[in-house]
Amino acid sequence: MTSSPGTAKRRVVHVGTGMTGSVALRAIIDDPVLDLVGLKVSSPTKVGTDAGQLCGRPDVGVAATDDVAAILDTKPDCVAYCATAVRREDDVIADIIGYLEAGINVVTISAIPMVYPKAAPPNWRDPIERAALQGGATFYATGCEPGFVSLNLPTALLAGAGAIDSYRMDEYALDLDLAYPIWEVLHESMGFGKPDGHVPIRIAVGKVNNDWEPVVRYIADTLTVDVDEVALDWETILAPHDLDTALGVIPKDTICGHRWQLAAMHDDRPVVSVQYFAAVTSTPWPDSWPRPTQPGQGGMVFRIEGNPRMTLDLRLDPAPDDATNPGVAATAMAAINAIPTVIDAAPGLLPAPLAGPSIVTRQTRRRHDDSESR
Repeated sequence: MTSSPGTAKRRVVHVGTGMTGSVALRAIIDDPVLDLVGLKVSSPTKVGTDAGQLCGRPDVGVAATDDVAAILDTKPDCVAYCATAVRREDDVIADIIGYLEAGINVVTISAIPMVYPKAAPPNWRDPIERAALQGGATFYATGCEPGFVSLNLPTALLAGAGAIDSYRMDEYALDLDLAYPIWEVLHESMGFGKPDGHVPIRIAVGKVNNDWEPVVRYIADTLTVDVDEVALDWETILAPHDLDTALGVIPKDTICGHRWQLAAMHDDRPVVSVQYFAAVTSTPWPDSWPRPTQPGQGGMVFRIEGNPRMTLDLRLDPAPDDATNPGVAATAMAAINAIPTVIDAAPGLLPAPLAGPSIVTRQTRRRHDDSESR
């Protein structure tokens, strides 16, 4: 569905005001080509609150509501859907379907498996695709990682590659008690503080496969590699003694870190893989784990074995005047920056990650305009 021609701003409704959602909401307000026309929340305490107050901006004249009908009445060009999907995947799919069937384009960070629809689980892909085609709307899922970091950046690297033996991205999620201080996620999803033998929920329920298999299959498809299977290898490490963290003590002999690797296999060897390391500030680093290129610094390291060999070290750092987790900020921006292109796209699922100048940030223009007006 395409908005009105000309220079009119694109009308956007935002859903979700949690950690990432509030950053995305702020980005919509700050974007010179977007017009926030509605805000959907789930918490009764936020209903009636101005959107600006919920994301650290001055009032913008848009009050939060929990009424879906009121949201649809605003006739937006696009919904930026940033509500949490933790333990509510079915609700997320149902919400997105409702907007698409109403003819409203959807950009989301909440449907991670859909970053590469071809490899997404059918229970995500099929109903969303049907709804998009029925409503004549466009759907696009993106984010940071999985998202532009794990899809767009390696594609750019591979443009300069020759013969390739293997590709691997290592993600180092370090100091999680400081960078992502949500104990429910660290304890329940990742298993920190759980006893020896505990299988972290993200492994047990298949979240790792659901969220990252589309990534490895996208790279494998890009390289036209035949994939025999996608194999998961994982392990946890135990605290050698009580470990102090910003979220409390991790007791001795309970999980204090974990590693997993998801690999697309061909002829019994990994050809495309993603490897993830999770640790808190006091986690002792095993000698068997590859270290980040900068000691103690998290981020991603892209490793391409071939001719030429390539190594790219990527770190996301917070701005000097902003304490926002930079991974959270990049996740939000990848979605918001894509909104105009998604609005102008043909109905259905966008089959691959968007790239190019049309999805580059527009906030630089806003800062320039603001400085000239002073």
